[in-house]
Amino acid sequence: IFLDESVSLGHNRLRIIDLSDSASQPMKNSDGDTVIVFNGEIYNFRELKKELENSYPFRTQSDTEVILAAYRKWGNACVEKFNGIFAFAIWDRRTRELFLARDPAGVKPLYYFYDGKRLVFSSEIKAILEHPIVREVDRDAFNFYFHIFYIPEPYTMFAGIKKMPAGHRLTLKDGVLSLEK
Repeated sequence: IFLDESVSLGHNRLRIIDLSDSASQPMKNSDGDTVIVFNGEIYNFRELKKELENSYPFRTQSDTEVILAAYRKWGNACVEKFNGIFAFAIWDRRTRELFLARDPAGVKPLYYFYDGKRLVFSSEIKAILEHPIVREVDRDAFNFYFHIFYIPEPYTMFAGIKKMPAGHRLTLKDGVLSLEK
């Protein structure tokens, strides 16, 4: 769990690449000014790490830390460097911006709720429903389900909860939510 003035991040980790506690999440970068929660795998993280090792003091063998180093160097454009399946969120304490990204193929899910005051996100809708959110059926999603037998993104069965489209980035800064492909 990570708590800041206006942000809280939580994560349950499946340890695969770096089994050490130093690779646990939420993970802070070397300066402590950015924090990440990450679901997925970056297949080219070793190559990226070699490219970034002269500009970032790596402490782990994890692909998670490579994302933080890439964000530090390339900002939100870091996602264009990644080959993999991922959904992640980075809180940048310097700019007070929350940045979320989802892989181009949409393998890793990312759901969110935003009411103009708070953003709640997770890889599962049930975690969002743990918050005081009105549970109401999204009629458009309901109609999609009965016409085409699935619910296309960004819809979910819950009004107000959206599935972030594949290959998209979402930022929240100063109360303004932006979604871009």
